[in-house]
Amino acid sequence: MDVEHGIAIDAREVEGSTLHEVRATTHADVTPAAILAVLWRHEEHPTFVPHLLRADVLRDAGDERIVYEQISLPVLKDRDVVLRAKRTIDPTTGAIDVTTASITDEGPPPSSRFVRVESSAGHWHAAPAAGGGSDVTYTIRTDPGGRVPDWIVNRAQREAVPDLVRAILDRAKSAEPAR
Repeated sequence: MDVEHGIAIDAREVEGSTLHEVRATTHADVTPAAILAVLWRHEEHPTFVPHLLRADVLRDAGDERIVYEQISLPVLKDRDVVLRAKRTIDPTTGAIDVTTASITDEGPPPSSRFVRVESSAGHWHAAPAAGGGSDVTYTIRTDPGGRVPDWIVNRAQREAVPDLVRAILDRAKSAEPAR
């Protein structure tokens, strides 16, 4: 396990795959509701999420959305992905969960400009912490498609995850009213 700027990062092997699942855990000085508000404003993500060029909400059914994203990766051809995003809030604890999974049966057709990501699953969990703020866990496992060696994918995801978590939490902190 590595710790980068207060974010613990670890990777675990997934049975039947050479691609790892990466998990980030940290404490944030913001509420789960503030984190959820940032996660659920997909259209704003390209302004602060590293490597994200575009995010379009294609369908919004309240707690479930279909989102199309375009991603710019250093050295590699740009990627795109269609995700089903779901949010849940535990009314008893105030914990929030946002899950994403790539889908292939909705969204724009694949384009020669992008490599389509067909396998991606992510999960954000934020729970109120005893001393205030939130305990946050983010997990992701993505196969970016194309001809990228798995060891490069594993390393790149492990390096990119702390930047993403930091971007989301920084945005939540700047958007949350002072207490």
